[in-house]
Amino acid sequence: MDARLESMESFDVRGRHSDYRIVNVGALPGSEAFLLVSDDVAVLYDSGYGFCGPALVENIGRVLGDRPLDFIFITHSHYDHILGSAHCTREWPDAKVVASRHTSEVIAKDSAKRVMRELDSSAARLHGFSGYEDLTDRLRVDMIVSEGDTVQAGGFRFVVHEYPGHTFCSIGFHCPDEGLLMSCETLGFYTGEEMTPTYLVGYRLTLDSIDRALDLDVDVMMLAHSGVVTGHRCRELLEMSRRCAVGMAEEIIGAHDAGMDFEGILRVLKARHYTGYARRIQPEAAFDTNARYMIPMIIRELGSERASGPSDDS
Repeated sequence: MDARLESMESFDVRGRHSDYRIVNVGALPGSEAFLLVSDDVAVLYDSGYGFCGPALVENIGRVLGDRPLDFIFITHSHYDHILGSAHCTREWPDAKVVASRHTSEVIAKDSAKRVMRELDSSAARLHGFSGYEDLTDRLRVDMIVSEGDTVQAGGFRFVVHEYPGHTFCSIGFHCPDEGLLMSCETLGFYTGEEMTPTYLVGYRLTLDSIDRALDLDVDVMMLAHSGVVTGHRCRELLEMSRRCAVGMAEEIIGAHDAGMDFEGILRVLKARHYTGYARRIQPEAAFDTNARYMIPMIIRELGSERASGPSDDS
């Protein structure tokens, strides 16, 4: 199995110990959310945009029927991953929202919620939505987790791994018994052609996170925004993610060394990476905002390393 969202609706997985189903319940590209359903548990992996919340709830209800939603796993605090959760907890108030401490602190800040609302509104306008209900103030985290913590979800025992790089609050969930990894954007965003880097807060942090994910036993990997891969493709995509992370950093440094200013480097990145599927699911304003963090961070980190001596990117 190897798919992008537009060609994937549902995967039936014959696990090592349990059979389960993974369903894309997101409302539209860019607002992806995945529901893992087994005989004894239902876990939502990320929750998409806020303005898509009602459609998300409806999609989940179609899958679960009278069954409850048990858990909502949030990989990080960005609006396109967390805002839909408020609609879900209103519908299923007993569902436990699981996220990092940093995420819980972010959603408590009025300034962060203001940015989330602005970005959600921008995405809504892009997709022709208006007059939707804003539940940002209802965001919550019920279970704060950190590196090495475990979450027992029915018959699945998930181990939490912190994967900083995209954000400081990024985490993934690994079920060793099933060889299942719920990834996060630090480990790369799959466009169907490449694993596009999404590092915003740390280049070396990202490489370290990918290296630690490569050490895990993984047969099934759920990719944020992208879909599900199985078997040898899990390792292949993580290895690709590392190569692409190094490659994009080299693109940025090369453009910087050639004398390009920020706008010039941004044009280079857009021509190479803001195309096809990536363009479909991400508003251009969001790509530009991310670049304003990414480009200076790469120049700062690699410039500092070159000043202090060579480093090993192999």
